Amino acid sequence: MRQVGQGTANEVELLDLREELERKEEKYEVEKGRKKDTAQDKLRRLEENKKILLLGDAVEDEREAQLKKVASKYNDADDGADSEDSSDSDSDSDGEDEEAELMRELEKIKQEREEERLRKEEEERKAVEQQSREEILQGNPLTQQQAAGSAKMKRRWNDDVVFKNQSRNEPEIKKRFINDTIRNDFHRRFLNKFVQ
Repeated sequence: MRQVGQGTANEVELLDLREELERKEEKYEVEKGRKKDTAQDKLRRLEENKKILLLGDAVEDEREAQLKKVASKYNDADDGADSEDSSDSDSDSDGEDEEAELMRELEKIKQEREEERLRKEEEERKAVEQQSREEILQGNPLTQQQAAGSAKMKRRWNDDVVFKNQSRNEPEIKKRFINDTIRNDFHRRFLNKFVQ
């Protein structure tokens, strides 16, 4: 039997375990020197993380665009410093035209590859969907055509019964115990089988 102070049933009933746990958690947080996370703080952090994840691709695209702008500025500045003749400026404008044409061609190729990739993904998705649909249809015995055209089941009603052939009237052979090796049932059967 438990003594007073050892957690008797009355003592356990009087305790508010949830309140005690919250007090201990709060004490621990104070000792660590950080404030306790509330549900609102957690929700706010989740929303911020969601925004970061959603805007992550857009931020990367903006960075790439800024890098291209800066690179084109410096390339233009270098081209201006190197060119001294008007013929150089003509070749620069031709080079810029060729570069613009190459960039358009590059964008066109990227777009074609993207369309090809999307088309292949769509074909693969349709093939997988068709395959799964065929498997489902083959697995359904109601949708399969019967060979003879009849809807009659071939099995008997009791084929799947667990205790089959239990009710038949079979003679029960009781084993008898005879404490004599010559008169017991095994010895008699043995003699009938092999000696006669």
